[in-house]
Formats: sequence, C-alpha cells, structure tokens
Amino acid sequence: MFPLFGFLVLASTAFGADLESVSSIPASALDSLGDTAGSYGSGACYDRKAGILYLTTDRGPGDGAIDFSPRLYALPLPKESASKSELNLKFKSDESGPPGTSGPTQTHLYKDPDGKPFSGLIPDSVDPEPRMKDGRRCLDPEGLALMEDGNLFVCEEYFPSVLQFKPDGTFLARFVPPENYLPRSASGEVDFRPMENRTEGREDNRGFEGVALSPDGKTVYAVLQSGLLQDGGKEAGATRLLAFDALTGTPRAEYAVRFTDPASLGERAKKLKTKNLVMSDLLCLPDGKILALERDNRGQDGSTDTKKAIFKSVCVLDLSGATDLLSLPDKPYSRRKADPKFKPLTANQPIEYVKKTLLFDFENLDLPSQGLAWDQVPEKWEGLAFLAPDRLLVIADNDFLTPELTLGGRKIPFPKCHTQVNTWLFTVKLR
Repeated sequence: MFPLFGFLVLASTAFGADLESVSSIPASALDSLGDTAGSYGSGACYDRKAGILYLTTDRGPGDGAIDFSPRLYALPLPKESASKSELNLKFKSDESGPPGTSGPTQTHLYKDPDGKPFSGLIPDSVDPEPRMKDGRRCLDPEGLALMEDGNLFVCEEYFPSVLQFKPDGTFLARFVPPENYLPRSASGEVDFRPMENRTEGREDNRGFEGVALSPDGKTVYAVLQSGLLQDGGKEAGATRLLAFDALTGTPRAEYAVRFTDPASLGERAKKLKTKNLVMSDLLCLPDGKILALERDNRGQDGSTDTKKAIFKSVCVLDLSGATDLLSLPDKPYSRRKADPKFKPLTANQPIEYVKKTLLFDFENLDLPSQGLAWDQVPEKWEGLAFLAPDRLLVIADNDFLTPELTLGGRKIPFPKCHTQVNTWLFTVKLR
C-alpha cells in the first residue's frame, strides 16, 4: 500500500511564496502494476474538470540502461481537494481510505503508433526514429500539458519532439521540430544512439524537458533543457523555446532564453557555472506569460558524495518583444552547422531574448522550518501544475533512486543508488 501524503504549501510573500507544510513519498513505493513508482515527477498537469492529476515518468531507472516501459499516472483529485492547504492522495491502495482521500491511482503505459508499449531503453538502432534493434520504439517523456479535450501533450528527449496521447497512453500524433534540433553523427546523419563525437542537434539527455499549452489552446511551447550542440550545448548560456501550431504541429515561432548568470546569485553560487543550469518545465499563465523551472544539477542524487543544491527556482518568461528566430532574414540560428550562414545561438547575440523574471527562489523559502534541510533537497525539480488558479504544484523527479527496484515482479539491485531519494512535492499559493 502507498501511504498517504501531503504537499508543501506556500502563500504569497515578497517572493510570492510562504512555506506551510512539507511531505515526501518513499522511493520504495509501488505503482498499481506492482513496479517501483519512481520518477513520476518528470512532468505534471491537472485536469480540473475531471479531477485528475496526471504525472509522468521519464525513460526509467538507470538513465535508460534498465528495461522499463515509460508510464502515465492518473491520480484522482477532486478540485475541492486541490484547493485545500493540505492534500491527501493515494498513489496505490487496494483498500478504502479515510473520508476525503482519493481513490487508487491508475497506471497507463505509453503506446506507440502500433499499439505496443514504448521502451525507455537508450536506442541502439540506426533507424530514422528512436528504436531498439528488436524493433521496439523508444521514448523518454519529460513534460505534460493538458489539452481542452482532455488529451495530453508530452514532450520527449530521445527524438526532441512533442507527442499527443490519450489519457490511457494511446498515441495520437508527433510534432517534429526543425532539422537543426535532430541529433546527428559526425557524418551528418540523424542518429539517436548515444555518442561522444556528436556535433549537431540536441545533446544526449538534453532534449525537450518542458511543454505548455497557451491559454487559447492554439500554441504548444516546448523548451530544450540546454542549448543545441552547435550552439555550444551546456556552455551556450541560452536555450531555445519552440512554439508549435497546436492543430497542425507546424513550428511557428522560436525564441531564445538566457540562463541565470551564476555571478548574480552572490557568494552561494561561487561553485556554480552556466553549464550546471537547466530548464525543467513550463506552464502557461492566463495572461500568456509562461512559468519555467530553472535549476542547477546539484542535490540529492543517490550517491554517497552529494553536492548540496545551490539554485532551484521558478521564473516567469515574457515573450512580448522577444525575437522570433524563425522570422529572421536567412534564419541564421536555424541552419545546420555546415551552412555558411549559420550562427550559434549563444547568450550574446544581437537579438531580443525572452524577458525572464524570478517568481521565487527556493532559498527564500523557509524549508528548514518544515524539516527540509538544504542538504536534503533533491536535484531534479521537474514538474509544474496548477491545482487551482492560485495554487501551483511543484514536484521533484527522484530518478527511481532506491537501492532495490521492483520491476515485473522481480527484485533488481540498483547499483547507481547508494542512498534512497524520496520524492518531494510542494504547492505555491499565488496572489
């Protein structure tokens, strides 16, 4: 049985957040298929009409080295419960709980166009889409956005793209980015296998990390975790926000987002470099601005030598006035690296970058007062969802970090993990 859990609740202060309560979910918890329920903080969205909170795993334990079918979790959460300062949810249970608690969570495997479960394994085939040599299609889901009709947008990293799924995991469509996003081998061929000499496209494990749908339902936004390789990759200092037409899937605009300058964070960030920062998730506001999770790559990671977290934040992106890179003459930032007119999208180009304003920095939340010390803060805060117009859920991805996994009815040692990492959640009250 999965124990009941609450959320960390925040109300507005000078930084828009005030800590009220904290909770975590054990890393050893199982889902309704009987498997270890890890990494479901990779993405989140809430359907207020249906009263369901959706959470997605990523590709699975071991960064794609362990055979796992990525899955979507549907947690019943009536909107009257979502508006309370403390929430009680069941992740897995075969018994009825106290009054006011939710029913059991449903688990859905993501299915490919042929109706077969996707694999989370790292692709090992030269096929023009991510596949295993045995023919299985590969998927690394990372973000969720709810459509008006109740279906879901899911962004992924292997093939940096946005997919549409039904709530039961049935595949509907894939939105494909421009050619310069696709990972290529040294010879210039699209190749989804991991490689060290890649010079173009998204970095391995650095594809689309967050997705959001505009308030009018016409535009889908997806953000890369860091810059494309031809832009400098982790060292670029900026990343790309791509806008798709939500009906046709056609890329319609592209914007540049700078990462926070570590020097602006003062003494605490003296060990932090730009390459340590990533974008994790997106969520559209009613006025068209976009919330984004920006964080460092430090924090609890299952190792015995954890680097204490320094910078975890939620910021607001304002696209008004930002340069649409796809509308520029000659589109220099949208070309392949070998093209004479190509320009790398770094943090110092003569364009207008997306305006970014800090909403709140985790350092300004009184985490210790609720029992969460900075040396306990996990590395990967990756999910954002509105539970109510003024209530924001923030959830961490624990990467399945428990010393022993349960998969397919078998107990599997997980050598990557020496220290169990629970999943932490909180909500933010916005004013």
